[in-house]
Parts: sequence; structure tokens; C-alpha cells
Amino acid sequence: MEDLERRIPIKLTVLILLFVLCSNQIFAKPEAGPAKEELIRFSLWATLEAYPEAGEVVDSQNPLAHPIKRLQEIVPFFIEGMVCGWSFTYTPSDKTRNVEEFFEFKPLREYPNMKSFIKYTEPWFEENKLQCWVEFSCPPHLTAWRNTWKNFHKVSGRGQGKLIDGFDGIYEGATLALKEAVREYARTITKNKPKEIIGEVLVTGLPSIGLKSGRYVVDLDFFLNVSRIISYTVF
Repeated sequence: MEDLERRIPIKLTVLILLFVLCSNQIFAKPEAGPAKEELIRFSLWATLEAYPEAGEVVDSQNPLAHPIKRLQEIVPFFIEGMVCGWSFTYTPSDKTRNVEEFFEFKPLREYPNMKSFIKYTEPWFEENKLQCWVEFSCPPHLTAWRNTWKNFHKVSGRGQGKLIDGFDGIYEGATLALKEAVREYARTITKNKPKEIIGEVLVTGLPSIGLKSGRYVVDLDFFLNVSRIISYTVF
């Protein structure tokens, strides 16, 4: 793939970026936020390259439209995990019982219009990526709620997803990271494979997304609360 300088001349890149900043207002100038403990801030990136296999198309008139759209998908997903938390249900596979693996998660609580409170600041280019800082001012009542999670277990997980799948690849990587974290923790508290594990997590720390051999690599840390473990009563 051509590098950024060859694909988008520097002057043209600057003009396009200024146009996006002024017209779409997705990126905003940094503003004074609330108290430090209430400000969630991290950097994230999206590739400039689009993948037709995932139904993506680069607009030749505005090549930044694609990575901006990607950031608008990725960022709210991770902030949801950091502010609202996720509830999950996990059924480990068990070949001896002919049980297939099942895992799903969903928001633990709602935050209406969350996307409208997200700010994208200080954009820059690195290799073939558009990067920016993300800022989200967490309201005091949710900050207090988030602080209560520090009493729960801290776990970590890593998952991968296909780069050509776009946001779905990142979602898959995050799903596998969460499942791995739950599975590894369950092994420390029960000797026998459980029938089902039910609980909640809150993403803690900063989400990390890397690239390896054409795949996203997602590393996440969580505070974990296992609310119920259902065991098999009869083999």
C-alpha cells in the first residue's frame, strides 16, 4: 500500500483536514474539562485504507471521510464499556456433553445521547493511519459508580479480529478479549467446567488496538464481577 505522503499530497491533506474540521465538526478544539478523575481521555486510530470486502469505499473527494466514520464507530463502543459497563453470559463448550460454546454481552446500563458528549481532538497522521485524542466528560454520578468497581477483581484479555472486517474485526477482538478474561478467571475459582457464568464487567485503563499479520489485536483490562456460576448437577 502506498504511504500517506504518496496517496495524499501534504498540502491537499491539510486542506481536506481543515475542510473536515470546519464542516463536519467531528474534531473539536480541546476545552477545559471537569475534574481530572471525571475526564476519560485516550488516543485511537483508524486506517486510511478501505476494504471493499467489508463494503467500504474511499471517497476520492474526501479521503478522510472513511477513517472518520470508522472512529465514530469504534470510540462510542469502547466508551460504552468504560462508562456503562457490559453484562455477559458465557457457556463454555463441553464436547462430552455435546454443548457448544456461547458468549454474548450487552450494555449494563444506558447513557442516552452518549455520542453527542464525545470530543475528538488534536488529529494527526502516523503511517497510513488517522489518529486523534478522544475526550469524554463522565458525569459525577457515573464517576462515583465507576469508582465502586475498584472493589472487584481486575482481569485482562486479548482477542483478534480480521483487519478487512473493519469495525466488526475490532468488535470480534474485543469480544474474544472479554471472553478470555472471564474464562481465565473462572478457572481460578472452580475446578469443574461450569454450565454457565453470568456477570458484569467495566473496562478499566485504556483500550489498546494493534496490528499483526492482517489482524487487529485488542488488549483490554476489566473490573469483573461474577454474579452467578451455574454448575452441572448430573453428568
